[in-house]
Amino acid sequence: MSGLTSSEIIAKIRAFIKEIVVAFDGSRDRGIFIEMINDSGGSVARGDTVMLDATKGRNYFDTSSGGDDDQVMGMAAEAIADGARGKIQFYGPTKYLKVDGTDDIAVGDFISSFTTVKIAQKGTIGSGNCFAIACEAYTTDDSNGVIDAFLLGSAR
Repeated sequence: MSGLTSSEIIAKIRAFIKEIVVAFDGSRDRGIFIEMINDSGGSVARGDTVMLDATKGRNYFDTSSGGDDDQVMGMAAEAIADGARGKIQFYGPTKYLKVDGTDDIAVGDFISSFTTVKIAQKGTIGSGNCFAIACEAYTTDDSNGVIDAFLLGSAR
């Protein structure tokens, strides 16, 4: 940042900090959230697995439909319409992560993206980007699970 005045440096730092929101909503939800723009082509709901939109850049997200997707970064922390800004949780505890239980999830299992859009699954080391740890089991063979988890941010 050479050539910038101290006022300009402070302004840049403040602008960056505005993008990161550390929130506590009065429930069990605490964590680190980033405000991002939904570029998925549809709306997302709280708990949906999301990924970085590598074609648009750091302020945009998309939804993942690939198992063990290495661009997964966290989950939507609120409902976000297509093209709108909203909070994405990438670190900390949540009780809203949507999962599939076809491969049984036990407490302590790593979690990665699933082949169904917006859904996560049991992951393993080396299977892709494990972005969370399950704090609750889910063993039903469907994609309707909502579990407590601890988001770790991107593992890659």
